[in-house]
Amino acid sequence: MKAVIMAGGKGTRLRPLTCHLPKPMVPLLGRPCMAYIIELLQNHGIQDIAVTMQYKPEVIRDYFGSGQAFGVNLHYFEETSPLGTAGSVKHAHEFLDDTFIVISGDALTDFDLKQALAFHKEKQAKATLILTRVSHPLEYGVVITNKEGQITRFLEKPSWGEVFSDTVNTGIYILEPEMLERIPLGQEFDFSQQFFPALLEENNGLYGYISSGYWTDIGNLQQYRQTQFDMLDGKVKLDIHGTQIRPGVYIADDVETSATARVIGPAFIGKGSRLEDEVEIGEYCIIGQNNQLSKGSKLTRSVLWDHNHIAEHNELAGSTLTSRIICKEASYLGDGSVVGNHVVIGAKSRIEPNVKIWPHKQIRDKTRLHTSYIWGDNATKTLFKTSGVSGIPNLDLTPELVAKFATAYGATLAPGKTLMVSCAPHTFTRLLKRTLTASLQSVGTHVIDLGDCFAPASTFAIRHLGAAGGIHLEWSGKENDVCSLLCMDAEGLPIPKSAERKVENSFWQEDYGRATMKQIGSYKEEVHWLQTYIDALAQEISYERAHQSSLRIVIESSSWLQPFIVPFFEKLGLEAIHVTSTSRQEPLHVFIPLSAASFGLRVHDDGQTMQLITEKGELVDSDLQTVFLYLCYLHSRPGATIGAPGSAPQLLESMAEGLGGKIVRTKEWSRAIMEATQEARIHPLFDSLFAIGLVILHLERTGIPLSDLLSLFPSFHLLRERVDCPWDSKGEVMRSMMERTKDVPVDLIDGIKFYHENGWVLLLPDADDPVFQLVAQSTDPELAQQLVHSYRGHILNALG
Repeated sequence: MKAVIMAGGKGTRLRPLTCHLPKPMVPLLGRPCMAYIIELLQNHGIQDIAVTMQYKPEVIRDYFGSGQAFGVNLHYFEETSPLGTAGSVKHAHEFLDDTFIVISGDALTDFDLKQALAFHKEKQAKATLILTRVSHPLEYGVVITNKEGQITRFLEKPSWGEVFSDTVNTGIYILEPEMLERIPLGQEFDFSQQFFPALLEENNGLYGYISSGYWTDIGNLQQYRQTQFDMLDGKVKLDIHGTQIRPGVYIADDVETSATARVIGPAFIGKGSRLEDEVEIGEYCIIGQNNQLSKGSKLTRSVLWDHNHIAEHNELAGSTLTSRIICKEASYLGDGSVVGNHVVIGAKSRIEPNVKIWPHKQIRDKTRLHTSYIWGDNATKTLFKTSGVSGIPNLDLTPELVAKFATAYGATLAPGKTLMVSCAPHTFTRLLKRTLTASLQSVGTHVIDLGDCFAPASTFAIRHLGAAGGIHLEWSGKENDVCSLLCMDAEGLPIPKSAERKVENSFWQEDYGRATMKQIGSYKEEVHWLQTYIDALAQEISYERAHQSSLRIVIESSSWLQPFIVPFFEKLGLEAIHVTSTSRQEPLHVFIPLSAASFGLRVHDDGQTMQLITEKGELVDSDLQTVFLYLCYLHSRPGATIGAPGSAPQLLESMAEGLGGKIVRTKEWSRAIMEATQEARIHPLFDSLFAIGLVILHLERTGIPLSDLLSLFPSFHLLRERVDCPWDSKGEVMRSMMERTKDVPVDLIDGIKFYHENGWVLLLPDADDPVFQLVAQSTDPELAQQLVHSYRGHILNALG
């Protein structure tokens, strides 16, 4: 049997570790990661191995040579341009003349490959994916198999709502040689994106074997360290090159240790390293070859490669150092800090946690480095959340972060293009907008400043001016509320996930360039677009009205929003009573019936949300309000197709069918909902003034009071509950819940929606928090409560 080691990875998320090394050559306990893969194959009797390479191939070839020293025969296949995972294997097709195994050179595993091969032969499979179970499956391909081992569902790098299991693709495959005929030669072609989905669709011999051994993908700096900690703890079966002087402590040859030095461990100390007086090696330290640790230095949870000089009284508290680094005396390197090759750190310097220093830098004496030197920090963090880039003002979301984000965003998505910027009317958001604007210009993005605004007006301006997109800063102004940067594309929709990933990669790696002085982006103010939008919307609604009515409306809004929405209702010719929360003497629900109003509204500054109140002063339940807004929309646009989230009431379908319209169920994400809505990308759930216009049209059309209209809806009960779940257990819970779907009809649009007689329940993993959202609907309130209680119990049982 032959094997293919895929060794073309650049390892961009591991930088600066991989500035001068391909990812498979990053050392684990003093040896390249790929060396352990070769050893695994050799131990399973596989000696003829193809190695596919692209990034810095000479480093791999120089180290491993012919493979003779490792007991194998290596054959190298170098790509001149990226061919993708399947394309790179096809590149070695002349070498592969029998069943073969494909394995990554930048992962660590002790899988029993013989058992996997036996499974492959028993099933007479054409392709077998070796699978494993992980606690955090977002970064991998999630795979579901039936009881025979056939793969029934395959999803590459899902969102949390698409995580149906914790069983993932490890990137290790057993293939029959005829499968290579399906892969084009010399073209970019991917196993996960193209090859396996095609086999799955054809039901053509695609199987999954779940292995119980150790496997990890060394995809980021945190995982790189943790993998070596696991090795010291004996969690993976492999040969560590050193003498185990006591459990978990490995010392290689020619190590010099002072009598007063302490090695607490677990630890690994490589060949030729020296520990001087009073050096302390704490838990989980990995010291490579020929390192000198001078008097009084202390290391904890730190990784050193080779040929580093650590002067007296240094403290390394969770740092990773590559090679040939000089740390002068009495310096401190914090947890998660990473230092590239040939760096000099001056005496009495302090490198704060998570700071990365690129190779060949000189840090002056007594420097306190709290931001990364040239390159950004930990690539495992998530920048975008459900509501865009968000955080607590001036704590999480600072001017410094916004400047860096805008630079990455403009350089990645809009160099030489025009973006709109706007903000909610608060001092802090205006401050961030100025930072945002300058940073966009610095990378050659042209900026039109819409001033104080809300998101629907910004999207209106983007579409009418033909801009490439826009960024709107949203904040309620309340101290504990998050501030958000809402990023929109040329249609005014939230940017797609693919664009978010591009910006995130650029942000964390700072992989972008500044514009030349001639390319600096232009700046222009156009602060009239909020009023222009309101006028245009009022005109459109007036055009749809069959006749003027005597509706009287009470509207509560902020003192900022009032000057804009007063003309909106004037243009509609309606009698409107405008109040603020401080100007009225009675509560709003009391004030409305006293005013003999047809209905009341609480309009929020975001321009997207509102609260309906009936003429009797009754607050309309949010789910009932949603149903009513869809009814108004479908009446105003006969035969329309409109998107609705999976958690919205089931009543929508029958209502739409009766009016000749169509409901398209989507993910909870606003972009998905609006993309499914064919009418001009405007939706009543995300544009409060548009929604108000629809309500007015429907009340005038029917002549029936709002409370009577709402009473006509069939009874339904929606219950929502959040169930805490650790991040690392979400995939396991989803797998456990998917196992319950065999006898129950389900939808898998977003999360898992279970249908029961007279009701349904939606299990939705939250994208931003370690919780599950449970949504249950039934005509019977007791049944809805039972569904929530039952599924909460299933989740808790799955958590153990």
